[in-house]
Amino acid sequence: MRAIQLLLAEHGMILDFLDLLQEAGKRIARDEGPVPEFFTQSVEFCRTYADKAHHYKEEHVMFGLLAQKHEGRLDDLIARHRDQHETCRNLVGAMSDSIESYGRGETEGGRALSENISEYVKILRSHIKSENEIFFPMSLAFISEEEGHMLLTEFERYEASAGVKVWEGGPKLLAEISAKL
Repeated sequence: MRAIQLLLAEHGMILDFLDLLQEAGKRIARDEGPVPEFFTQSVEFCRTYADKAHHYKEEHVMFGLLAQKHEGRLDDLIARHRDQHETCRNLVGAMSDSIESYGRGETEGGRALSENISEYVKILRSHIKSENEIFFPMSLAFISEEEGHMLLTEFERYEASAGVKVWEGGPKLLAEISAKL
């Protein structure tokens, strides 16, 4: 189903980003951290591509369809994934809040940035693994081919209305982030 394949491909791009972010966190711990712009662009990637584009498709389109279709039987699983999205949003906010002090060379800013990166990477990797290995395969059993086409249409409609071109802007921003590491 193309809608699930699209979400899986987006997970691949997000995992590539997490590799960069994790390496940056390790470098901070060795006092070899990248320039603050690396983290500013990383926060942009998190907010624009991981959250605004990808998580929106899951939370507001796919989860909604599954919740309606299965009359609450999937509510706990959906709620757990939504909670993880919210935790990631909070961690991105905390990362953003510590970039300025990190850029001034303040030890506390670097420590906070490193800790939030570590937690964000850990949670999002586990979340993606759960979706890839459990949630999406299960979804394939519950979503008809027609509903899959509807999901894909809704994903495309959302990207157009939100002005987010995941497969145009995402890889470009990822390359810029990588160049700053």
